[in-house]
Amino acid sequence: MLIKQHIENPEDVDERLWVLFDLLITNIMDAFQFKVSREDAKQDCFVLILKTLKNFNTDKGSAFNFFTTIIVNHLKLIYVKNKKYTEKINNFYEIKTGGYPTSSVL
Repeated sequence: MLIKQHIENPEDVDERLWVLFDLLITNIMDAFQFKVSREDAKQDCFVLILKTLKNFNTDKGSAFNFFTTIIVNHLKLIYVKNKKYTEKINNFYEIKTGGYPTSSVL
């Protein structure tokens, strides 16, 4: 198992592992169609995977379920943050101009 090998020897980064994580992230983003910047969200997910990789216990479950849950929850968080930020910008624009924001402002 690639993850177990990586956990035992983190310096030995296996390119195959990162290709599989890239595929998993892409498939999740395509399936859920989160309205986020794809490249930024992908980078954030890779950083999160790097942080949580050492926490994965191969004896307690499948890597697919573990990392899918982490990625989906993180993408939800990014989506909510972006949505709240857009609402704040729209509210600010409305207050300053006394009108409703247009899509060209964002």
